[in-house]
Amino acid sequence: MSNEVYVGSGTQVTMIPESNIVLGTACTYSAKVISTIDTTIKLVPNLYVGCEVKLVEGSDTEYHTIIENDATSITVDSSIGSALASGSITATIQKFGAPAPTSQFTRASANRHALLSDNWLGLVNEFTPPNVEVEMKQLNLAVSGTRNFAHQYKGAETVSGGSLDISMNNGSWLYYALGKIDTVTHDATATSMTSDSTVVTVGDNSTKFFRVIGGNEYPPSAHGNSTLKNIDTTKTIAYTFKELNGQELPSFALDVSYNKASNTNRLVVDDDGASMYSRIFTGCQVNTMTLNFEESQELKTSLELVTRRAFDAPTDYVPHRAEEGATGLFNYDASTTTPYMYSDGSITLFGQTYARVKSGSLTINNNFTQQRFIGNTSRQIMNAHIPAQRTYELSLTLLITDAAIWKELREQEEYSHTGTGTGRIKLRFEKSDSDFIEIELDDYIIQSVNVPFPSDKGPIEVEATISARKLSDCKYTGKWVIINDD
Repeated sequence: MSNEVYVGSGTQVTMIPESNIVLGTACTYSAKVISTIDTTIKLVPNLYVGCEVKLVEGSDTEYHTIIENDATSITVDSSIGSALASGSITATIQKFGAPAPTSQFTRASANRHALLSDNWLGLVNEFTPPNVEVEMKQLNLAVSGTRNFAHQYKGAETVSGGSLDISMNNGSWLYYALGKIDTVTHDATATSMTSDSTVVTVGDNSTKFFRVIGGNEYPPSAHGNSTLKNIDTTKTIAYTFKELNGQELPSFALDVSYNKASNTNRLVVDDDGASMYSRIFTGCQVNTMTLNFEESQELKTSLELVTRRAFDAPTDYVPHRAEEGATGLFNYDASTTTPYMYSDGSITLFGQTYARVKSGSLTINNNFTQQRFIGNTSRQIMNAHIPAQRTYELSLTLLITDAAIWKELREQEEYSHTGTGTGRIKLRFEKSDSDFIEIELDDYIIQSVNVPFPSDKGPIEVEATISARKLSDCKYTGKWVIINDD
């Protein structure tokens, strides 16, 4: 047993996109086992337990829950229909809780398990891993002879409490908070996928982005190579985001590893945690996103997460696809690592630009509730995260030159761009004309205004809280590639 302790210099966390995973279009079925999946895909054993799989053959479609998987097959919870089982099956793992796989990773002359886990998270100031909470059951049985509990066992596990504090250098987190990429403008320069591509899309105007590794497309999808086009990632991509009102917002996984300094084989889990420990948190979704802007500081975001499962990585797993540090990670670009600054921002309210805002925050809350259903395959897995009431709240600290904002508090009606109001709330932070974030909110009302009586003779700082009912527009233009299949 080693006496060496784990220290912070050996830790790393990266993102894994979650997506629909097409296992193949000619899969076979026998005794609840779906096999003969695409040879370019190697699944991490039992990582996909609890995920739904869609099975299609001709006009027959069924959904089943995965209860077991190895590298090349999955086992489902019940027998499938005879008509479906008799044909060539297209099997697709559904995206929630399904980290994108890759082919097996060759390391030290051996094939290792790997995921698409080399995605940079950005300028992370602080990361709090989700915490596993186990429900304890302690019982007194109808027996005598002791005042101690007669029996105890463990109930369901709940994963909670994950959070990220990030200095924003890109606007990708707005996609995870709002739910949908509405439009994308980019430069699709080639007409087909090539082996040395890094990013591809479907046709000219698709919002779907994939990576190409070793000539294969990841996350695995049903698109043929002839429909894919290469993206020039040295140029900017213009996104517009939209509110998603369905039950399933986009999710992602986090690849978290801990290494001891003496570990000479730092890139492969191979000794049951004696020198390296790796966990994969799946089904992470943004419950609350708060944008914080303060004078002389960078634009920051605080993300509160809900998480479906904490999975201990198996032996022979390669965390982060063997990338240590930031420079080798996907989306890392030294030219875009600087964050958006407070001095680069502007705030429009009641149809005019407010120049004396000292600090503020915008909070987007999705109000997720975690759900378990009868027939759950494991006590470690949450079945679903269902979003509830979405809310937007803007808080500002500002200097005032007149009593306008106080008067607006006393008004009865909300402000609407198309109604009797005087304009939308508009927040914009930019590094340049080709790298910016812009958010517009409509149908808003002044909720509170705090006008203090100062103890000194300096400027009076007013605190105002504003509630908005809906998002009118949200744009991000920059070089960040959001891997997704929406």
